[in-house]
Amino acid sequence: MLGGVFFLTWLTSSAQPGKIAWDNTFDKNWPEGFEHVTIPSSADGKLQDAVFYQSPSRQPQPLIVSLHTWSGDFRQEDPLAKEVLLRGWNYIHPDFRGPNFGPEACGSDLVISDIADAIRFAVDHATVDREEVHLIGVSGGGYAALLAYLQVDYPVKSFSAWAAVADLERWYWECRGRQLVYASHLEKITGNGSGFEAAEARKRSPVAMDGKINREKASLHIYTGIHDGYTGSVPISHSLRMYNKVAAYLVPGDENVLVSDSVICALVTRRINPFPTEEKRIGDRLVHFQRQLKGLSLDIFEGGHEMIVPQALALLPVEGKSFHGKINVLTIGDSNGAFEFGWPAQLRKLLPFSTVVNFSFAGNTIGFDNLGQAQLNTLKNIEGYLEEALAKLDSNQTFDYLFLGLGTNDTKRIFADRQQEVAPNLALLIQKINRYFEHKRLQKPALCLILPPPLDERKADVEKYGGADKRIRQNNLRFQQVANSSQTGFLDIYSLFKATISDQTTDGVHLTEAAQFKIAEQIVNYLNARQK
Repeated sequence: MLGGVFFLTWLTSSAQPGKIAWDNTFDKNWPEGFEHVTIPSSADGKLQDAVFYQSPSRQPQPLIVSLHTWSGDFRQEDPLAKEVLLRGWNYIHPDFRGPNFGPEACGSDLVISDIADAIRFAVDHATVDREEVHLIGVSGGGYAALLAYLQVDYPVKSFSAWAAVADLERWYWECRGRQLVYASHLEKITGNGSGFEAAEARKRSPVAMDGKINREKASLHIYTGIHDGYTGSVPISHSLRMYNKVAAYLVPGDENVLVSDSVICALVTRRINPFPTEEKRIGDRLVHFQRQLKGLSLDIFEGGHEMIVPQALALLPVEGKSFHGKINVLTIGDSNGAFEFGWPAQLRKLLPFSTVVNFSFAGNTIGFDNLGQAQLNTLKNIEGYLEEALAKLDSNQTFDYLFLGLGTNDTKRIFADRQQEVAPNLALLIQKINRYFEHKRLQKPALCLILPPPLDERKADVEKYGGADKRIRQNNLRFQQVANSSQTGFLDIYSLFKATISDQTTDGVHLTEAAQFKIAEQIVNYLNARQK
């Protein structure tokens, strides 16, 4: 156990369902393994609280520094924690003087010092890839992310500010006009209870700071929902003005890189982009407006005062772990792909700018009528799948990739005497897919097989699956031959999980969410390799 580290009961309580509220200060539920730590302040010696997670990997892993919201503190539930856990990364959620209710908090020198102290603590106490430190926050955490970009003296690789406040003076009057409680907070912060002090507010405002933007190897990413300020508490003008401040520093003297006042006015008042160009999405959210420079980006998306989760971590520029291309992907699979947390759903998280259409069904096979049902025979239904899938895209689009994750149900005991048919069925299925796109005169997607994972015979239903793991292993060898002869890619998931399959499944057949995520990561690796 680390010195100064202790467990609190609320860190291991079960998560409660419900919509994320980005200034909800009452939810304090954390996944198992996340610890409460205390960090001595380098500024005044006080102990800073934080929630900390160490990657179990022996290899250096990225560090995520997640900043709490305006009225929150280090205990505030963070939906990014689950995503960090799936990835096996390092994580710290510092307190940095707690809620923004007084002068010690909200952009003070102590806040900046506390954030830097938290980063150093995590780097010193975990196996951290020091080239992959990423800082992220939403709402008041987005405000703190902007402050950190300007002031924190540590080589952070990326700063992501969602729904961020940039100008405290303007925000005070905006909150007064909307009768929001944050106006009273700002009076306590800037006037120490004696009223609002504009000069002190400007001193703590990122948009007005004279901080040195010395981030040659770092990037700042600003995100805001276009309806924020109407349905939320922070107008999008804050993000737009902050983008212009940094853009003017990065490209001095070039007004073309700035967002003009007329465009800002149109975006704020119309709540839609009056000058649309190419359509882009983050997850399922339309991006109304985007600007990008080296080391700086701005995305205004369909939404309000929020962070887009679970895509937020996938947007970070983590070397080899992210894919920011815009592609169309079709996935076809069985129950492992049909689960709400199945590998296609995980893939959708990891491809934030792409479209993933999933046709996975429990019981689906390559070429058998499972349970006597023809609708569970992909070979019989593939044309319908493809027709319906293409209808989900724009009329002039096709799929760039098609991932097939089938074969486990073809090895059930009821089909044990028909295993010689499975590989030929797969070859015929690939032929049908290629012929369909040729007939439609569409570019064929790049095909990739997800080889069936191992089956844990000790846990699986013997009546249904007895001996299936051996059949899977034998078929996978034949599947690789089919893939090679048809110029189809494949991912060997069987070998990936064989040594640890008992930890990857609870019933012997269906994979855990963590295992599903690992499959999606393998697909991202495959895509990145093909893009080189």
